[in-house]
Amino acid sequence: MTNVIPAAVGEHARIRAALARFQRGDDAVPRGVRAVIDESWRRCFSSGLHPHMVPRAVPGSARVPGALPGRSRELHAASDAVMAQARAALGGCGTMMALVNAAGVVLCVDGDDTALTDAAGMGMTPGSNWSEAARGTNGLGTALYLGGHVQVHGPEHYHPGASAWTCTAAAVRDPVDEAVVGALSVSGPVEAFNPHLTPLVLASAAGVLAVLAQREELGRKRLLEHALTMVSRRTTTGLMLFDRRGRLLTSDARARAALAALGVPGTAVAARLQALDVCTDPDLTLTQLPFWLRAEWLEAVMSDDERIGTIVKIPATIHAPPTRSGGLPRYKLRRVIAFIDARIGETISLEDLAAVAGVSRCHFHRQFKKSLGSTPHDYILQARIERAKELLIESDLTVGEVSGAVGFVDQSHFSHIFRRFTAMTPRSFRNFMAR
Repeated sequence: MTNVIPAAVGEHARIRAALARFQRGDDAVPRGVRAVIDESWRRCFSSGLHPHMVPRAVPGSARVPGALPGRSRELHAASDAVMAQARAALGGCGTMMALVNAAGVVLCVDGDDTALTDAAGMGMTPGSNWSEAARGTNGLGTALYLGGHVQVHGPEHYHPGASAWTCTAAAVRDPVDEAVVGALSVSGPVEAFNPHLTPLVLASAAGVLAVLAQREELGRKRLLEHALTMVSRRTTTGLMLFDRRGRLLTSDARARAALAALGVPGTAVAARLQALDVCTDPDLTLTQLPFWLRAEWLEAVMSDDERIGTIVKIPATIHAPPTRSGGLPRYKLRRVIAFIDARIGETISLEDLAAVAGVSRCHFHRQFKKSLGSTPHDYILQARIERAKELLIESDLTVGEVSGAVGFVDQSHFSHIFRRFTAMTPRSFRNFMAR
């Protein structure tokens, strides 16, 4: 099965015929097409997507960018510079750039005027949905599904309305949790195909990611500055400050002591609390608060009518909360935490942890998250990073040796995860703490 992008007219006819046979059911398996296209066609066919159907209505399809959730608005704003470059670079070249959110909803398009007009004629306008579920195999939708980059050329498109176009697309990921938040593409008529479009699109996606990461870091600094004025006016047993993504920025000694008295492990507090992620849940329904955290302790930090974080105010007198319904019993949770701490430099599987807790793998994952507010995977990563911080400060081990000591087999992966949790590289962290 070839992985070469088709270019010749005869090749187009052969692929078009292969698609027609497959859609009629004459061929159970598409023949003579690239593996990535083969797999996409099968997904479309299995879902019952007919090539001549009107594009499916998918939740969010009719929403215009201004009415989209915060994550999409931020993605749209982060693309401003990239889209401006597209306007300058693609104008007159017969191609255009498009940006979609994670649901495949088009946020913006720009580039050559003729390409924009033709794209509007086949339904690619802001607010339309170009997910694979709605339109079949296409660059944007298939890149979203794969979480990577892809080129879809001419008759490789599942819907005949797009078969005169070529599209190179790449997914854009969130700088905090690496979830796919959208995708962007360069598209145009088939004669505009160029294999060098892939590095252009990848560079553009990296540019959007860089802006998102920069805005995230600036937001954390703004939160600290804004919260300091609030904290200085209040007296309480303990204070904790979380950013808008549920990451702990700082806590005072009284808060740490109070939580220790409740039997809450420090790594559980340091891990990102998904229940406080206002990007994922703008209304903070609080249905997934960990057992130690109570809704009445929370206070929103607002700036310019935007929630930029959360302050946790622990009162002077607290009592040990009962085990959260649906969570792990306290003694089982302590046993699991001790197991993780003792094997922080080894491979720790979900099956291992479930066995320690004495429950099934599926039940363990749900009960652990209910108890601590983070998944076992996130908790283990945070525990590894906390141990790495100690080694970077207290030992003379190299960064590579620290990486291995806390269970990472690859130093670059360790550095990537360390930066994700701390916004610093391991080397920068060590240098900063040595001042």
